[in-house]
Amino acid sequence: MRPSLLLLSFNLLLTSCNSFGPDSLKGSHPLYNEAINDSMNEQFMLNLVRLHYFEPTFFLDVTNVAATMKLDFNGGLDQTALGVTDSASDLIKFTAGSEYYTQPTISFAPLQGEAFVRSLLSPITLESIFQLTNSGWSAKRTLGLCVERINDLENVPTGSGPMPQTAPNGHDRFQRLMDLVETVRAAHIILWHYDESTKQSIIHVRNHEKYQREITEIKQLLDLDPKRDSYIVTGNSSIRNKETISIESRSLMSIMFYLSHNVDAPQEHEQAGLVRVTKNGNNTFEWSQTPAGKIFRIRQSDWRPRNGFLAVPYLDHWYYIEPSDLETKATFMLLTQLFRLQAGASKFPAPVLTVPVR
Repeated sequence: MRPSLLLLSFNLLLTSCNSFGPDSLKGSHPLYNEAINDSMNEQFMLNLVRLHYFEPTFFLDVTNVAATMKLDFNGGLDQTALGVTDSASDLIKFTAGSEYYTQPTISFAPLQGEAFVRSLLSPITLESIFQLTNSGWSAKRTLGLCVERINDLENVPTGSGPMPQTAPNGHDRFQRLMDLVETVRAAHIILWHYDESTKQSIIHVRNHEKYQREITEIKQLLDLDPKRDSYIVTGNSSIRNKETISIESRSLMSIMFYLSHNVDAPQEHEQAGLVRVTKNGNNTFEWSQTPAGKIFRIRQSDWRPRNGFLAVPYLDHWYYIEPSDLETKATFMLLTQLFRLQAGASKFPAPVLTVPVR
């Protein structure tokens, strides 16, 4: 029976070896996915907080994750005499063992260089904005973030840079336009089309008995010809006529600046002059009332929040997003998509930092 027992033990080890590869992938792949996703989200969060404190941003990308998985077996035979004359009384012991371990190596590369900087500073294309809206993103989110001006309606242009000293004005009419567009969106009244023959973008505004009042107000706000149902869309803000919709879009960096203004800061940081407070006369301007501020907010705490969706430490405080703040979470998700859309294709140098993880 001893040879049979030995063969059976080795068969069991070989069987476990056959499932080692798939089982290890199932166990490690979700963990690496979650860790990289969390680290990238925290990096975005940290950069928004940095902008609020007038400090430069920095992006580090995970370029490669290589995990070497090893499964080692060992075994042996040990014969021990029991001290009696019958040799059959000798005891043969079979020993076997295995060891499983991984050796991950993670490579990082800074996102920098001319191509990357240009991608941050280049305006989001109108085609990208319309594609986001057509893919399911709400108009108040895409227009509220990506658009700085539509015809004569302004969406806080001074918010596209570092925190201004004086309060912006005139964004109420822009907010009203977004609310109206969102109201009629379900009826597919406003449609975007690219004409290949003329190489122009066209917006069609269909008549609809139920939403006639909203359609009329949209055309009035944009100062459009009320009798027309199609209008040329241009990114040239100098063009002003009743047949054209002029849209001036923001860059990715301008969007990040705009969102960073609605970061809560401790009162002692304001008193120490670490952050700027925008004034509306003698009062503090509430950035939460702007189109971007209504859909995005980063809170702060002296201690690490127990249930924060995202939380990063900065200057001895914690900055986080409430897990129940779905508006902010959705806006943050759109920001990450815009980053991949705008800067994802940028070329960056070979990895400069490779870290073996133990």
